[in-house]
Amino acid sequence: MSNVSPADRLRREQEWSTFRRLFRYSRPYLSRLLLGALCGILFAGSMAGLLVALKGVFGRIFNPEAISWSRTLFFVGLLMAFALVRGVGHFASTYFIEWVGNRVVMDLRVQVFNHLQDLSLLFFTRARTGELISRTTNDTAMIERAVSTVLADLIREPFTLAAMVGFVFWLDFRLALISMVLFPVCIIPVALFGRRVRRFTREGQQQLADMVSVLQENTGGARVVRAFGMEEIERGRFNQTARGVFNRLMRVVRSRAAMDPIMVFISVLGLGLVLVYARWTRMGVEDLFAFAAALVALYDPAKKISRIHISIQQSSAAADRIFEVLDTPITVRNTPEAIPFAEPVRSVALRTCPLPTTMSPSCGVSG
Repeated sequence: MSNVSPADRLRREQEWSTFRRLFRYSRPYLSRLLLGALCGILFAGSMAGLLVALKGVFGRIFNPEAISWSRTLFFVGLLMAFALVRGVGHFASTYFIEWVGNRVVMDLRVQVFNHLQDLSLLFFTRARTGELISRTTNDTAMIERAVSTVLADLIREPFTLAAMVGFVFWLDFRLALISMVLFPVCIIPVALFGRRVRRFTREGQQQLADMVSVLQENTGGARVVRAFGMEEIERGRFNQTARGVFNRLMRVVRSRAAMDPIMVFISVLGLGLVLVYARWTRMGVEDLFAFAAALVALYDPAKKISRIHISIQQSSAAADRIFEVLDTPITVRNTPEAIPFAEPVRSVALRTCPLPTTMSPSCGVSG
């Protein structure tokens, strides 16, 4: 029986629904995403090739009986070739995937602005100008960072992780099983900190919108503030909202920063198990170095994949606020019979209209 409450289940469904809606904006650029994924596969394959070549180099350096300059130079050249392929694959995959992420955010900003042009004046009367500015700029900026990171890590890092896992199992099946036992432990802190990050991110974005609103109201009503001597009151309002933003951001920083020490500790624990196993089985030096290098290489994609959940939490919190604007219905529309003006309208005047202001046959409008 699942221990997940209905409220938690509903919240998770809403989070993924928001991110799926955000991800749909990338469909027009699917070809670039696929190209980035192919380059990511090339990057992952070159990582495995690097470790194979590294094992060959160590086998000839530390084994006097196997010394052969031609074979040693061959593996050194192979090492350099795989390093070159890895660099090209990483550059290309990062470029194409982050291009899509930044383009998605650009399209989202344009859509929000265009939608604002269609909303009635009643909406702007009820909404705070500073909050609308914050949603269009700050929230989309957070989405830009999160989406680019999520797309890059979600497409490239699973291939790298799979290549490294395949290599360690090929090298030593039993030792790989021992090392893999520790990876499920990483899921617990990711789940715990992910919830905190989403909550604090949403609160921080709301506090940031409040701060922008206070700034906008203060600058727009500068004459009123000076006339009534409200400078100290305004300073207090702004300091309070600025401190609220700071406190929420620091809570997010603490939650994100706690991930690295946990992942490092788990990695060092796994490395310690490898050393104990190598001493017990009298493992060869080249195999030990290759396995340790593979575990170190495993750490980076595992860390990035573990952060995907947190990045999704952050982008979902910001995207929710953006979609609230986009989902606002358009209540005032032009009638199908509306005729555009032949020339730009410079003024509007009512002529020959008797009082009270009821339209009569003699009442006309001229521009």
